[in-house]
Amino acid sequence: QTQKGTKRDARRPIQLLYQTQYMDEKPLLPKSLMDQESSSFSRKWLIGGAIAISLLVLSNKESQASLTSNFKVVTTNGNDLTTEDSLAPGDATTSRSLPNIFLFTCDDMGWNDIGYNSDDLSEATPFMKALAKKGITLTHYYTQPSCTPSRVTMMTGKFAYRNGFQNHELLHNDYTGVPLSNKMMPEHMKELGYATLGFGKWNIGHCNSRYLPSARGFDHFLGYLCPGHGYSDHNCGTSAGYRDMIEGWATKSKDGTTTNYEWTNGSPYLGTYDTLLYREETQKALRKHFSDDDAKPMFMWLAQHGMHSEYDSDPIPPSDLLNEDNKEYLKALKKRLDEEGKHSDEYTKFFKMRMITASVLMSLDNSLKNLVETIEDVGQLSNSIIFVNSDNGADPDYTQGHPGNNFPLRSEKFSYYEGGVRVPAFVYGPGHIPIKSEGSTYHGMMHHVDLLTTFYSLGGGDYGDLDSDVDGMDQWAAIKGDTSSPRTELVLNLPRSKTWKMGEQLTSEGIALRIGNYKLLHNHVNDSWFSSEPGKNFHTGDEMMAAKCQYDFYTISTTSGCVFDSYLFNVLDDPSEKTNLWYDSDYTDLKASMIAHAEHLAAAQLNDYGKIIPEYYERGHGEDDSTYTDAFQAHGDYVVPFDCDVIH
Repeated sequence: QTQKGTKRDARRPIQLLYQTQYMDEKPLLPKSLMDQESSSFSRKWLIGGAIAISLLVLSNKESQASLTSNFKVVTTNGNDLTTEDSLAPGDATTSRSLPNIFLFTCDDMGWNDIGYNSDDLSEATPFMKALAKKGITLTHYYTQPSCTPSRVTMMTGKFAYRNGFQNHELLHNDYTGVPLSNKMMPEHMKELGYATLGFGKWNIGHCNSRYLPSARGFDHFLGYLCPGHGYSDHNCGTSAGYRDMIEGWATKSKDGTTTNYEWTNGSPYLGTYDTLLYREETQKALRKHFSDDDAKPMFMWLAQHGMHSEYDSDPIPPSDLLNEDNKEYLKALKKRLDEEGKHSDEYTKFFKMRMITASVLMSLDNSLKNLVETIEDVGQLSNSIIFVNSDNGADPDYTQGHPGNNFPLRSEKFSYYEGGVRVPAFVYGPGHIPIKSEGSTYHGMMHHVDLLTTFYSLGGGDYGDLDSDVDGMDQWAAIKGDTSSPRTELVLNLPRSKTWKMGEQLTSEGIALRIGNYKLLHNHVNDSWFSSEPGKNFHTGDEMMAAKCQYDFYTISTTSGCVFDSYLFNVLDDPSEKTNLWYDSDYTDLKASMIAHAEHLAAAQLNDYGKIIPEYYERGHGEDDSTYTDAFQAHGDYVVPFDCDVIH
């Protein structure tokens, strides 16, 4: 009863229902091996009771050996620990103060976009690739499929179905925000004694000033509120007609008894490429903060705009955000296109747009490099943890912006296939990651919701003291290789109706649930795989069913050609989700148990809270309303709070 987490375990029956043991977790196979038929393997699984599942999976040893033949690997607790010498400074055994924590989130960066996974842009992010080799790479890191739901889960530590945001993309004129009773990550970190700073994309509520970042725990925030905006002109989308950049502060009164919240539009920054803006402002904030010998530890969220594309203007970064190696690599990409000979006009267009993607990735990569160098300059690198992730999968559509890519994972942003919800992530922390773990790979299951609890524990808190409906787990010991992964399931999407039962069409919603090695999708659009190879014409919006046939916040689009079906995948053996086991009689009992669990979760009283958000959403979403237009116009045509009713 004295161990961390026991208080939470006592009220988390879900985690006790599913006991999953990974015999030998496999990393995602590279493209060259993805289509090869796997070696024979045996699978034995037993189902006890209506819900409890125990999965024993034997991995493909031959494929695993081919992947690791170049260096000696020791497998322990889901981590591959290389025998290479340490590449980073610091000693994890020394005593230290609370670590600084930096969360560096890229927008829409897909599996095939980051250098260590990419088959077409491997040198667009050289610093990320090098830093990951000095840290720990996460291969089963999950998200929600789009911006708002992902950020809500990150900041609250709760799965999206608990707060009603599972398919809600918040726009400039929405009357919705995360209810105030949800304490957010920066609020928790501040209570632990941290200074809290935020830069970049918010997108989880602004219609009332109490939803703004500076009122939700950030001492200072500079960034934007819409799903996307122009990289330099800061215009919120193509049709909104308003600019989007805001700055806010939370300051104590002189007597320390009250906190004052202030905000202003971001007009002084108009015309500055936002990645450059955040880089410069971050650098200034770090130098100022750590000039004080008694400075508090820092929590910072750098929620980058890049590489988001959907109609965002001026994505090509200024030349001073690219180094000479970047420019030479862009020339090499152009030369490769020229040397390959005649291509279709469509492929040539796609490739040129993909080169823009490369340049945006380079600007992010150099921004991260600048962050790490600045942390080192102020003497804090050995006491800092830097967590790099993407908010969700990439959008491969080159017809509305520079395309991302999730290959060999299936589908894209907006879907619950792996391509929409499984993303690149790694952690770097010299002085906090043991030397033996540097350069290792963590195959344990992890989700955005685990960041709050992991950071809270790193900051000296007991995550068992957090709200009872927080879904996150402390993953730090497992990431380092000290224990096995604590997570056995992911609840990504559930029906809104409390009385929903399988087979009833009471709503048009679906299920997205992973338990152990298996993922169940019910009532989900059929979608394809999108590669970056010549001749693969799978990059337009008409071909991307997940984008074309989205859940429109609890209703399904009636667009012709949208086919919804049910799926069951073993995502460990079949990460590309090519073999649908739903109709396989060998999996009838497993499928029934997972469905019963979904029905149980939908009916649980604890989850009623998330069902109120749609009422607010439906009230104001997309309507012409002078309430917000008057407020925007009064502040220079910038997106700002417009005094909506706040949800408590």
